[in-house]
Amino acid sequence: MIRGIAWGIGKGLDGKESTRLAIQEALNGLGSARPAFAIVITSREFVIGEVLNEVVSHLGQTPIWGFSTFAPLTGEGEQPRSVIVALFSGHELKVQVHFWPAFAQDSGGTALEIKQLLSRREIPPQGILFVAEGVNGDASQVCEALKDNPQPLAGFLAAGEIRAGKTYQVGGAHSGSGALSMVELEGKFRLGIGEGTGWKDIGLDFQISRVCGTSIQMLNGLPAAEIYSSTFGYEGRDWARPPLTDLARIYCLGIETAPGAADLSYRSSLHIEVDGSLRMNAPVPEGQIAHLLVGDRNACLEAARQAVHHAQQTLGKARPLLALVLVDLAWHYLFEAHQRQLTAEIQAALGNISMVGAYTLGQVYRPQPGAGLRLENQWLQVVILGEAEG
Repeated sequence: MIRGIAWGIGKGLDGKESTRLAIQEALNGLGSARPAFAIVITSREFVIGEVLNEVVSHLGQTPIWGFSTFAPLTGEGEQPRSVIVALFSGHELKVQVHFWPAFAQDSGGTALEIKQLLSRREIPPQGILFVAEGVNGDASQVCEALKDNPQPLAGFLAAGEIRAGKTYQVGGAHSGSGALSMVELEGKFRLGIGEGTGWKDIGLDFQISRVCGTSIQMLNGLPAAEIYSSTFGYEGRDWARPPLTDLARIYCLGIETAPGAADLSYRSSLHIEVDGSLRMNAPVPEGQIAHLLVGDRNACLEAARQAVHHAQQTLGKARPLLALVLVDLAWHYLFEAHQRQLTAEIQAALGNISMVGAYTLGQVYRPQPGAGLRLENQWLQVVILGEAEG
């Protein structure tokens, strides 16, 4: 039986000291119980290696899984310059943590290794969590490799030092950028997963005229930045500089999954290049129609409440322990001075379930049982970690 869950947060200018404070608070919450699994979320300002070294020095051989983010989240809002450590304790809680350092360089090879690893399991895990590099690499290959995997699964793309072209992942005693870290939850662990988005089609569509790698170079035969310029104003070159290059993530493209299909794949830019192209972190098919989507705060709040409800439903009769809330970075820009409203709404919907979370650069989810996995930008995902009854 899982006897305890406790988490702590440390804030300050020094990553090592912030980590120590977070661990101490979490350990105090567990009391005499021994931690069996740790989740670590660190803000982008801190050096990931220093954070991990501090965690390992206090927790020893405890399995560790974690990642960097633009800003950690709690029910009280964004927590800049902070480290969150969540500890789970229980004799029947078992996890296996894996770390693939070369995901960004060889996404296909990493995807194949993950598929082979899981296919060898005589007893499949109760659930899977994974975090991948958010700027480089191709997580859609991991989705394809795991599309027939029946276990509950929640994945996402980390959001750390985006402008530096790096995000960071933690798995066991390893950390680094460009990696993929995965944890198999076993024993009495259960997962409840829900997701939603408040981005809507505003009636403008464009043909994706030219694609190079993961960048959209042209829409309707023009540099993508020129389309943004004619739609929203400002000169095209201004969209390649802050703050517009960051705010461009708000204006998502809903790409038809097939010609004329109502089903859309959500893709948003990491930034706009100086040549006017949109740098994405997931593949975009050339020639398809892209619909311009804009976020609505009220719709996002309702989507967040529905995501919590869906996660609680899929958790079933398992006892909820902790909610991990994963929010696309676009929500940060959309809510601006209303960040606490978002997290307060989520916490209210969760009730007495504690929440920790992070901003991400994309989410992986299964839209319905038996369906394949989808990689989307612009979504919010609620993952409730729970304990099976009995």
